[in-house]
Amino acid sequence: MTKSVRELLQNGRSYDETDRMPDKITITNLDIFMYLVAIVGHFVDLGLDINIAVRYSIALKMTEFGWTLAFILVPAFVNTAVSIRMYCLDKQQDSLSNEFTKRKWLRIFILVLQLAPILRFADALIYAVKSRRAERKQDSATQRKYYSLMLKEDSDAALLRIFECFLEAAPQQVLQTSLLLRANPDFTVHQVLSIASSIVGMGWCLAAYQRAVRFYQQDKYNMSWIGTALQTIWHFLVTLSRIISISVIAYLFPHWTVLACAIHVFITATLIQLFDRSPFCSHNRLADIAFSFALGAVYIFTYILPVEGKTRYRYTIYYSICFIQNLACGAIWYIFVSDEMRNSIYFFPVLAFTVVPYVVGLVIMVIYYRFFHPEISKRGFSVTFVSDRVITNS
Repeated sequence: MTKSVRELLQNGRSYDETDRMPDKITITNLDIFMYLVAIVGHFVDLGLDINIAVRYSIALKMTEFGWTLAFILVPAFVNTAVSIRMYCLDKQQDSLSNEFTKRKWLRIFILVLQLAPILRFADALIYAVKSRRAERKQDSATQRKYYSLMLKEDSDAALLRIFECFLEAAPQQVLQTSLLLRANPDFTVHQVLSIASSIVGMGWCLAAYQRAVRFYQQDKYNMSWIGTALQTIWHFLVTLSRIISISVIAYLFPHWTVLACAIHVFITATLIQLFDRSPFCSHNRLADIAFSFALGAVYIFTYILPVEGKTRYRYTIYYSICFIQNLACGAIWYIFVSDEMRNSIYFFPVLAFTVVPYVVGLVIMVIYYRFFHPEISKRGFSVTFVSDRVITNS
């Protein structure tokens, strides 16, 4: 951990003894499989999104093409910028990681291709394989060294996964779902494939993120697998409900939807700058503001905490506001939708999905915090340190 984080932990707060890396560590087939799936899944999701974008272009539907392309390139640019910042921090700290990117030309080439998460996945996979080989040779020192590096790369990838999930997968679902409701048979199959890949990608991002947090727990008690599963389901359901709610408004009033989302991002980014500024990009004022706006875009779908602190009141305010927004979206869908759509098979399922998954997700969140949340502080703080980069709630 960095000195600043150690000071934060010791700054007048009394913490119980927490877990460290276990004496017995091992790399399982599941670990290797998850890294491979993450790499392959990233390419599949990207390929399906590019496919639908190309088809819009060929059909001369330039508005649909432009938005689809924007939701591919902008999140990739954000991930690339965040990844470059990570490499800068690694260089400043003389990190031993970045096994896959020791060749500078290869790093630049892959970053230019906007494939930043692949670098971290590949690094973590290489370290996992090396740790496993060292275990077979009964070289415990080398095994633990590469296992520790694997955890670091995995936790770095966790932050990239969050941005990928809520800046690419979720907005892509909003766009393609709103277009799907327009029932153009020439694009239905490709829209469904893009939506399905984004849903799977979003679920995988959340599961992988919670898995990374669960591994990288040197500053808190271990989160159980049940707790990890509940967190994943809770965030997934809330995000799914938000996606459907925004999609129906985008279907009815696309321009007003863009304006509303822009206002939402501006307000949340401003609040982050005023009250919750993350130290991640504190080296540069412009980068700090850009990072706040990126988090503001994530806040359209879910809430993560950029700095340590109590989550109860922030969660209450955020989820209450979003619940009111979802109810409003459902009401607008019910009132303003056309008679043709009202008589279609989409009408009632869409209406239900604006609220029901959200409520179920909040119930699961309450169950998690009531029965499965690991206590880490006598003062009730709930924080997770992700690779000393950014602090998010858990």
